[in-house]
Amino acid sequence: MDLQLKGLKAIVTDGTKGIGLAIARTFAAEGADVAICARDQAAVESTASALAELSGARASGAAVDVPDGDALKAWVGGVGAEWDGIDIVVANVSALTIGNDIQSWRKEFETDLLSISSMPPCRFAR
Repeated sequence: MDLQLKGLKAIVTDGTKGIGLAIARTFAAEGADVAICARDQAAVESTASALAELSGARASGAAVDVPDGDALKAWVGGVGAEWDGIDIVVANVSALTIGNDIQSWRKEFETDLLSISSMPPCRFAR
């Protein structure tokens, strides 16, 4: 299938497993450069390596805890600077702490919604 992603530059948060990994694999298989982040450095490294082997496109990764706004900004900014822009952003992260208390709801809201709002503005390549 040709999704016309060849040569585009994508970032995917929480891209080492589940839906995030499936999205990152699809981008790589279609010829897009893919940068992923997750909290587990070893998983990030092995996943980025596997993505690069999938299509020969660029793949990179970093250990980033998305609710850490400064770390997220630094990662996105670094990828954008290194790759001369970002075309696609997939915010695939969730706290998955839906308990019946206010702290669980607050953590879910802060991770799922507020963390992405701390991403720096991207200078899109196209």
